[in-house]
Amino acid sequence: MLTFTFMREILTTLIILSCLNLTNGQTANFFADGSRWVYLTYESSEPDQKQIHSSDEQDIIHGDTVISGLTYFKLYRTLHHTVTVFDHDYDLGYDSIGPSFLRYDLMDKRVYYLPHIDSTERLIYDFNLQVGEMVPMQGDYPMTVVDSIDSISIFGVAAKRFFLSIEPNLDITPYDYIIEGLGGSNGLTSFQPEFPVLGGGVYMTRFQCFQFMDSIYSPANEDCPFLDFISSEIPVHEDYKVTVSPNPSTDYFTISIDKTLLGSTLTIFDVVGRVGQTILLDELQKDIVPTASGIYFWRLTQKGLLIKTGRVIMQ
Repeated sequence: MLTFTFMREILTTLIILSCLNLTNGQTANFFADGSRWVYLTYESSEPDQKQIHSSDEQDIIHGDTVISGLTYFKLYRTLHHTVTVFDHDYDLGYDSIGPSFLRYDLMDKRVYYLPHIDSTERLIYDFNLQVGEMVPMQGDYPMTVVDSIDSISIFGVAAKRFFLSIEPNLDITPYDYIIEGLGGSNGLTSFQPEFPVLGGGVYMTRFQCFQFMDSIYSPANEDCPFLDFISSEIPVHEDYKVTVSPNPSTDYFTISIDKTLLGSTLTIFDVVGRVGQTILLDELQKDIVPTASGIYFWRLTQKGLLIKTGRVIMQ
């Protein structure tokens, strides 16, 4: 007859083995609520080219929805457009697009994209590909195939990395890749690869960073800037007086408004877009105390109109 101690040892061993199996079988999946990707799209140039356009781009997942019986993540895109004219940078403004929709089939290891709620989804990533196979998302350079495959660790999770080339068996340096469960180095839902071009006017996209919660992955150890979700259709009003001070601060900051903004709403959110506080401004000055140190963004709205946005640093 098994003793209680022996049974307990068997049970403990089974639990440990189960945990090890779960860890070893962990599948890379970064398509989760709050995940965000930052890219840089830039225009190639040539001598005497007067204008060079570029844009910082951010894709962020906010919530999910069910469409035709399938669950999709809602994907919002923010673009900050700039133009360089004779070595001077000019701000062309922001555009906000969305939602579009992403579906990650964990069983099949495939990602599907739905541009609009009434459109047809299309396959954009297949993480089962082998060397020599064509990727599902094609762009300016047709017949893009998997050139080689290796493995990297992101946030402690092993993920396959698929390097791409224009045609199989070409002896060229791959400029672009796809990371299992994360997406491509040339735009999450669009395909504008980096490529050695000889002339101007060719747009290329480079992956800068990915962030989930407080964890950041950046291939080149670059900064991971946050782009506020601002619609160019709702202009920020410049004729209202709003001040935020001190900035940076060590414990709190004070927002000051004029009388016309009484009754407006102040929203505070963190670097990954999570709302921390929503405050009704019923007095001309109000002290705000964030819950922790870090970088915070604020947005002031009144009757559905965007009045002001800004950033504050709590040390």
